[in-house]
This record gives sequence, structure tokens and C-alpha cells, in this order.
Amino acid sequence: GLRGVAILLVVMSHAFYSNPESGFLARRAAELIEAGWMGVPIFFVLSGFLISLPYFQKRQNDPQFWDQRGYAWRRAGKILPPFYLSIVLFAAFFAWSEHDVGYWRSALIWASGLGNFTLTQPSFNEYYWSLLVEAQFYIVLPLLIWVLRGWNVERLAVGMFLILFLVPLAVRGLTWPTRVNSFAGSDREMAMLLKRFPTQLDYFGWGVLLAGIFTTVKPALEKLRALALLGYAGGALLVVGMFFWGAWERMFDMRAHPTFWSDELRHLLPAVAAFLMLFFIFDPRTFGARVLCAGWLRFTGIISFEWFLFHPPVCHWFLIHNGHSQGNLLAYAWKTLVPVAATFIFSALVYRYFSLPILNKIRDHVKRTAA
Repeated sequence: GLRGVAILLVVMSHAFYSNPESGFLARRAAELIEAGWMGVPIFFVLSGFLISLPYFQKRQNDPQFWDQRGYAWRRAGKILPPFYLSIVLFAAFFAWSEHDVGYWRSALIWASGLGNFTLTQPSFNEYYWSLLVEAQFYIVLPLLIWVLRGWNVERLAVGMFLILFLVPLAVRGLTWPTRVNSFAGSDREMAMLLKRFPTQLDYFGWGVLLAGIFTTVKPALEKLRALALLGYAGGALLVVGMFFWGAWERMFDMRAHPTFWSDELRHLLPAVAAFLMLFFIFDPRTFGARVLCAGWLRFTGIISFEWFLFHPPVCHWFLIHNGHSQGNLLAYAWKTLVPVAATFIFSALVYRYFSLPILNKIRDHVKRTAA
């Protein structure tokens, strides 16, 4: 369900728009849309929790445990097949529609991983960068588990959180450009600078910390169900933070002119909100947990990775090739709702008939190898 919330925020920020010069409600809508990027950090926190949890559960019984069988296969099987499928489809579409074979060159750059280290033109999906951040965590996590083998779960969770939180914080502080204004008008260069290794790993640290807490207190879970109330605090922080961030963005243009402290707030707000919302796992009977377990929201979360890959270029293409809606509701719906619905359906089909069969084969392979 939290995955569903995260992807809906991301899609909202890419597909919808509102005139900030309109009335009160339109301005509030614009603020929420502007802050939809917070869905990406929520994904990172969730990855930190879900991927580290099995390691902590095994560490409970074996202080020396560090190697999870099939870990690399599962991570690669989840990420790479739909990623490469999206590259091929979009490169083919844009090379045909724009009459520019340079899109195939861009496709090769992204397919090789080089797109994470250099600006790629022409570009058809600038949001692939988040996959590199995920891959960084996939590599760092087992290394930390190995280095800290022998530690119990409590020490391991706290130690990993401190490393994942403090090291990126220090790197961001020590390498922050002294002349940020020189990046004005070149958002992509600044964005790449702010997303380099290991500056984004602190998001995952919050999920790792909660995985350690949950593993440690699970035997006494019945006595600690009240902790689920923290989930409501997380939801409130997310909503309030989105409104405030949207207002700040319009007032100070922090995307084009970020400061060190605005970037730190950009890290803390969604990370702490997602961390607190995860406390709903302590009591699935609470209203908040039941809302997040709604079938449609869970399904949206299940196909969220595919939807994340396929919706940005389509939504962007619709926005720039259909002119201004001029207040026409049907024209606005055509530019926004149609690409959202189309990519949602397409992503569900890709998951069902492409991604899921590959994942099932990998799981079967891992089981046979283990046997």
C-alpha cells in the first residue's frame, strides 16, 4: 500500500499541473503536485526496510550470517528486465517520432549504465537515475552486513543506520558547490551532482533502522501494538510537508537554486514521514493500516516499478504535443488522465506477462539451487 501511495505521488507530479495564478484551491493543488517527488524517497525507505529485514531475521539466529542465497539474482531479476524493455520501446518510439537516431545512442548509454554518470542527449527518461541509487544500496547492504558480522541485530541496525545516515550527510556537506548560482539554468547538472554516490543512501538507512527495530521487538509485538499510532504522525507529516514544500518551491525556486539546508530538508521530510508510516506494521488492525491494505492500492504498489518506468516519457509527450488546454476540461483530461490510465494498464500487462514470469523463474532457480 505504501508503494501505491509513493507511485501515485510520483505520477501526479509528472502528469498533472495547475495554474498557480488561479484561485485558492488551484494554488493548493499546485503545491501538492510540485511536492509529488516525495514518492521517490518513500520508495527508497521501503527498499531499506524490505531488503534488510530478511538479513536481520537470519542474523537473529546466526550472528555470523551475511550471505543471502539468491540475493543478486532476485535484485537483478526485479530491476533489469523491465528496465531494458522500457529502453528499447522508448528509444524505438522517439527515434521514429522525432526522426532522430540519436535516441538509439542514448539507449545504449543508459543500457550500459553510463547514463548515470554523464548527461545524455537526446533524453527520453531522466528518471532512470533512481535505479542507480537503488543499485548502490543493493551493493552496499551485503557489504555492511559482512563487515559487521558478529554483531547482534540491535547493534547491527543502529550501526548501519548511523553509517547510511552520517556518511551521505558528510559527503553532501564537504562537496557542496561553493558557487551554486553557477548552476542556475542548468538544473540537470545540479541534479546529477546532488544524486551522486553516496549522497542518497541516507533514505535507505531509515528503512534499515525500522527493520532492525521490528525484528528485535517482534517477540513482544502484542504489547507494542500502540506503536502503530506513529503511522498517523507519518501520514500527517507527509501531507503537511508536501504543502509546505510546494509553497517554498514557488516562493524561492529551490529546484533551480538549492541551498545546502534546503537539500537537507528535502532528505529529512519524506524520509522521516515514510519511517513513521511504516509503524503501521505493528498493528494491521488499525484504520490506517487497513486503508493502506486496500486491494486497489496494493495492486498499484505491486506494479509500481513498471509504472514508474513507463509513465514519464508518455506523460511528458502528451503535455508538450497537445498545446494549452485553455481551461477546457476535456482537453485537460486528454493531456493528463489518458496517459496516466494508458500507462497504468500497460504496466499491469507488462508485470503480469513479462516481469512476473521472469521473477517466478528466478525464484524457482534459487529454490532448486538451495535444495
